[in-house]
Amino acid sequence: MANTIQGHYDRSNVAVTANKTLTAADCGVVQNVIVDGVTVTLPATADGLTFTIRNGGSYDGKVGFTVAPQAADGITGNGFTAAVNKGAVNTKATSKTGDEITLVGNGTTGVTGYIAAEVIGTFARVA
Repeated sequence: MANTIQGHYDRSNVAVTANKTLTAADCGVVQNVIVDGVTVTLPATADGLTFTIRNGGSYDGKVGFTVAPQAADGITGNGFTAAVNKGAVNTKATSKTGDEITLVGNGTTGVTGYIAAEVIGTFARVA
């Protein structure tokens, strides 16, 4: 069941407490990661798929998480070098509650499968 994040504007969200693979049904619902070490896996890119994954830790430096594309897709933008099968990570050491990344699918399999449309906080490329 989705809850609402209060703040600048209200957004539907769901708590993520374990590794999760997203589907098209998750579009528009903020994935609020509240447990350290979770990996959120994106579905194969499709035009218009939009996902927001947020650090919902109870305090700064408590939760780190990874966003992983499918093996044939990549995440570009945010200064990331174009590469397939490389995700984005919000490391625990630099994480802050409210850090988030919004990714938009373009339907083109490959390095540009998802584009980081909005980034709040620090996200790095998975090594």
